[in-house]
Amino acid sequence: MGSVLQTTAALGWKRERIAAGAHTLVYAFVERTQNWDDASIYSRTTGNGPPVLLVHSLGGTSEHWRFTMPFLAQQGFEATALDLPGHGASGMPAGELSPRWMGAVLARSLQQPTLLVGNSLGGWVALRAYLERPQMVLGICLVAAAGLEGMPTRPEKLTLGPSGVDLVGGLLATAFYRPEALSEEVRGSFWRGVIAPALLRLSPQGLLDSAALARVRCPVLIAWGKEDRILPVSWAEKFARSLPLHKLAVLPDCGHLPQLECPDAFHHELLPFAEVFRPRMDGSRRV
Repeated sequence: MGSVLQTTAALGWKRERIAAGAHTLVYAFVERTQNWDDASIYSRTTGNGPPVLLVHSLGGTSEHWRFTMPFLAQQGFEATALDLPGHGASGMPAGELSPRWMGAVLARSLQQPTLLVGNSLGGWVALRAYLERPQMVLGICLVAAAGLEGMPTRPEKLTLGPSGVDLVGGLLATAFYRPEALSEEVRGSFWRGVIAPALLRLSPQGLLDSAALARVRCPVLIAWGKEDRILPVSWAEKFARSLPLHKLAVLPDCGHLPQLECPDAFHHELLPFAEVFRPRMDGSRRV
């Protein structure tokens, strides 16, 4: 392996305006590109405080955390969201592209003990990162996580109706419980990720069995949309049965992307979990 997650360029600061309920929120973040074994990886960071790393789903981007990043920053955390290889603004590695590889390289990138938050594929990658380097992972929030043996490793093909159905509507209805309630900015965040090149290259190496999950000794929050049509909530219970230290939170009226569809309910569960680690994270800051 080459040098891992070295900062190769700071792209500067950006400001983003997002609708947060009845209010409009403007927040600033710094953009960077980094090196994962010769693949250029894009990330965005906001806030100042204990580090939280946010990892998106297959076919997602760092934009999927557009509500969670400013929320964590307001609560006194440093939130970083990245584009996984082959997603968004990140490049593709020349060799293996799998959750096993991504977890290993992510683990080696961590400069201090960090709270990992991963949605779907991102949860799988976070668990693999812990298994590689457990001393650098304080806790994990699994958001409709993938990677458990027996789970589908990529989305099922949509079945079109007799008139050739609306493909756009079908994708939205698969990922979200109430797609009609989504704002245009959330729809935009979703569509900018669905054509990720990684969809064609990702190999499912690094599946997790119950023995692997039993080795995860850090606290784990399992957050799952009750109406998830991609990975039904029964999978949350299977994760829970194998993880030694866990809390299970089932979010009502929510699908596979809680951080976009029901951010308030998701943040209500995430914040107290993150606060548990604040003294340890504060004490781990490098001098």
